Amino acid sequence: MSPRIITAFFAAIFFATTLAAQNSSTAPSPVTITATFWNVQWFPGRRPNASRGEENRQIRAVHTDLAQLNSDIVALEEVRDYAHAALAVQPLAGFKVDVCSNFPPREGQNEAQQVAITSRLQPLSAWSELWKPSGAIVPPRGFSFAAYQLAPRQLLLVYALHLKSNRGEIREDIRIREESMQQLVAHMKAMGNAYGKLGALSWIVGGDFNTAPDEPRFAGEKTVPSLRAAGFRWGWEGIPFTSRITVPADLRYPAACFDHIFFRGATLVKAWVANTSPQSSDHRAVNTIFSLR
Repeated sequence: MSPRIITAFFAAIFFATTLAAQNSSTAPSPVTITATFWNVQWFPGRRPNASRGEENRQIRAVHTDLAQLNSDIVALEEVRDYAHAALAVQPLAGFKVDVCSNFPPREGQNEAQQVAITSRLQPLSAWSELWKPSGAIVPPRGFSFAAYQLAPRQLLLVYALHLKSNRGEIREDIRIREESMQQLVAHMKAMGNAYGKLGALSWIVGGDFNTAPDEPRFAGEKTVPSLRAAGFRWGWEGIPFTSRITVPADLRYPAACFDHIFFRGATLVKAWVANTSPQSSDHRAVNTIFSLR
């Protein structure tokens, strides 16, 4: 974490502590939060080096789809940069980009896939981090994080991530995702210790995991079990596969449920896959409504 991020982080902690102390006599009422996570496929353009016409077509489609979702938080994966994350949520009243990563392009590529968290809320702090190499394992990308104070002594911590794809040797891909999740769980433990001093914590972790806990080819993978062992619940629990397909089938791949939302310290009211347009992305947006006590 850079010195500037550390300074902003502790300044936010001090501000929130003061605010919480001033309002400690007020019991927080339940808060409802709607969160959307969406892999927007190289936005804008749906591919690297897209033409201006391709960019404009996807921008129009994404704007139409997002305008139909009444979300408080929208996290985006595969967005090009901060400016284009802001462009994606431009039609949403009161929305702004709380954090957008600045991950370097992968070897052989000129453009990178960033992860952004946007919202109509005011964050206490927000930043992104690269996954760290672990020996020969070098996970791509990283995560974005934002902390929000929803009410006195009531905080929401949000993580957005895009884990390693399955374009490679499957055992190596699995090991890379597992390493990323180990680092995420360690980071969450540190944030729990820091922000827990300010009040009750609710957590939302979502994005494109490129794996699924109930798919046979990933039966031995520890990515999701590691998150569940940390006390997180799966947003798709009990929902049949046909109702949670986030990547529709095409000529090369079968239908998949790779986009997930996990939560802790909250009550899930509803989870669903939005019927977003194939002109917007090859992934569909995933949505949840939570009640936070």
